[in-house]
Amino acid sequence: MRIKKNSLLIKIIFYNDIAIMITSVTIALFLIFISFESLENKVIDSGRDKIILLNRGYNAAIINAKDDLFQVSRNINVLAGKNLNNTITYNTIAKLIRNQLTKKNLKMYSETLITIVSANGTTLGESGNGKDYFRIDERSRHILERNLSRSESEMSNYYFSKVGKDIYARILLPYTSEGNNSKKKFIVMTMPINDNVLNELRNFVGLTEEDKIFLVVDNTYQLGDMELKKGERFFKKKLNWEYDYFYGKKTVNNKTYYLSMYNIHNYNKQYIGNIGIALSGDSILKTKVKVSFSILLIVVGLIVTSTTICARIFYELLSPLSKLIDAAEGISKGNYDFTLKNEDVEEIRTLSKSFEQMAESIRNNEKMMKEKNIKLQENLNRIDAIEKILMGLQIEDDITLTVRSLQSAFTSEMGLGYSRAMYFRYSREIDTLVGECSHVNSVVKNDMMKTEKEESEGFEFQISTLTKLVTLIKIPFKDDNLLGKALKEKRIIYHNDKGYRYNLGNDLFKSLGINNFLIFPVYSETRNYGCILVDYFGKNNVISQEEAELMTLLCINTSIRIGNKMLEEEKIDYERTATIGKLADRFFGRREDSLKKIISIVERMAECDYNNSCLKDGMKSIRDEVVKIKHENSILKEYSKSYENNMEIIEFEKFLYDVIEKMQPDLEVNNITLSMFINYNGKIMGDKKQLERVFNELIKNAKQAVMNKNVSSKKINLIVTKDKNIDKIRINIIDNGIGMTEEQLSNVFDPFISFNENTPGLGLAIVHRIIKDHHGVIKFSSKVDEGTDVKITLNVYKEEI
Repeated sequence: MRIKKNSLLIKIIFYNDIAIMITSVTIALFLIFISFESLENKVIDSGRDKIILLNRGYNAAIINAKDDLFQVSRNINVLAGKNLNNTITYNTIAKLIRNQLTKKNLKMYSETLITIVSANGTTLGESGNGKDYFRIDERSRHILERNLSRSESEMSNYYFSKVGKDIYARILLPYTSEGNNSKKKFIVMTMPINDNVLNELRNFVGLTEEDKIFLVVDNTYQLGDMELKKGERFFKKKLNWEYDYFYGKKTVNNKTYYLSMYNIHNYNKQYIGNIGIALSGDSILKTKVKVSFSILLIVVGLIVTSTTICARIFYELLSPLSKLIDAAEGISKGNYDFTLKNEDVEEIRTLSKSFEQMAESIRNNEKMMKEKNIKLQENLNRIDAIEKILMGLQIEDDITLTVRSLQSAFTSEMGLGYSRAMYFRYSREIDTLVGECSHVNSVVKNDMMKTEKEESEGFEFQISTLTKLVTLIKIPFKDDNLLGKALKEKRIIYHNDKGYRYNLGNDLFKSLGINNFLIFPVYSETRNYGCILVDYFGKNNVISQEEAELMTLLCINTSIRIGNKMLEEEKIDYERTATIGKLADRFFGRREDSLKKIISIVERMAECDYNNSCLKDGMKSIRDEVVKIKHENSILKEYSKSYENNMEIIEFEKFLYDVIEKMQPDLEVNNITLSMFINYNGKIMGDKKQLERVFNELIKNAKQAVMNKNVSSKKINLIVTKDKNIDKIRINIIDNGIGMTEEQLSNVFDPFISFNENTPGLGLAIVHRIIKDHHGVIKFSSKVDEGTDVKITLNVYKEEI
């Protein structure tokens, strides 16, 4: 097997060696850490045992001192040979007791103070070489008195106390002298903790030369053999001494010591100092070095052995890979036909099969990539087509013309290439999508006709009569069908499936053979116009996600353009209205007072000569013309000013009766019959004042229409109905007047266009604006000499639940 510098075998062996070394070093460090922890724990345990032993040893020394004191005091009367009531005799007794104690143990009792006291702590005699402040003064007498009484009640016969930076133990022993005075007395032995005591304890515990013993008072070093100055601060931080023992670590002159300390408490159980031992860490450090070196040697040996064995094993296992490498090189050159020797190793056999499967997969992937390239090219063509559609799209005043241009682009092979495009216009009057027009791809139509001539005529009606079928379709504007849902939610909906499997809102769709369809809503921000349904009838094309996203972009762009068109129209209308308003204010505002003066003068002139009828008629004519000018001026101002609607809930039936009641007298005077049929007693949301203006204007126009027609029966019918399926009401105002021509109908809402010379031509323009503000619809249908039908659609008020 040829081994190259960057071969897999070298890398496997290299990374395996790294893994072995990392693992071994980690284990070594872990073992060293565990060993160090174990060594330190052993030192701590040893210190714990020694400090407990030291505590017991010191307590034993106190007890031994008490026993020695007791034995000496028993024979002291014989040794004294004097009257014990004499003060000199008590001092002599104390001296004798101290001498006897020093004979027993000079080091232990050399600095002791022997004091004979009364029951109240008064000093009767004393002897000793101790410091003066060990003697019993007034303060220590009270302390002694309390401890004397406590020793009798609690059997406590010694206590610790502190004077300055010295700690001493006081041993109390009852003493009764022979003689006349039989009052109870006590022998008090004051034994300070000094170097002699510490040496005795050191020998008792069995410390080595490297280990230290010391006394700490108020966190300052006082006695011992540590390399510290007397009075030097021992701990940097203040510690909690509420427990009997303390363990820690301290470095002195670059030497580490493991501390074990016994806390000393006074007669009030208050901390006053520590006796401690410091075990040297030098021996532990040497042991740590030995352990670390031993573990590292073992680990190095394991690493060398493991890497050598693993390298040999990997070489044997991976040697068959050279054949697989040759096969891989053949595949890279396009040679997918190869055979590999059937190796005994299962993995090699698996790799051989994998190479064969890989070759097959590569062939399939090549095929799939070609298909994707074709699809990508289609998407690029579609993007180009949509770009052309957007560039050529014109938003017409009649939105149906815009929809027809979209249908043509959708079904063109040079465009988006759909088979059919059907448009369903949204009717606000009946709240329904109504089929209006359709367009068929010419290529699909020709192919289908050829196929039908050769085979059958089964699809003829789905192509040739598509428009007739579409105009028969009506779809409720609801969420339960896809077309209504797409328009309500203003989004593209598509399915790559047969149309009959979905609810499209009308059963006639099942006969149209809808296949792989997409619904394209046409809308603006404030109005819904309808939906275009396109499909791939007679084609095997599938609508992709990318295609739907492109159509969504086209839909949004179309909506924006429609909105911009409406905004532009509203802007023009607003500017025109504003200009009219300025003209009205400029030219008619200042003439208002002049017109009032003219009317006043005309009226006074008419009153001057009651017999001149010609003058009166002339004055009346002038007055009527001036009043007419004022009326036209007020209408012009009303049309030009902006008005905020005061929307409120209106009981529609009552409101309509109130409006008609005000107009009824004028109609009766002119022999006009007004018939009302109201089949709705609910509510609407609107501005009462504005809606009253609407009905006044429309009924006034109907009155003029029937008055201008020479007919004996003058009728106006007002009909209000509500469809059960939609939340809208329809109001029809029908008259049998002179009617209107097609030209008049086309300009019925345009301002300043009137076919009656006595009106300014703004009434219906104002009516149209009011209905639009109420989100309603108003339409006129009329025939000359037959009459006019005004249709108004308003929304029903629905209370929120």
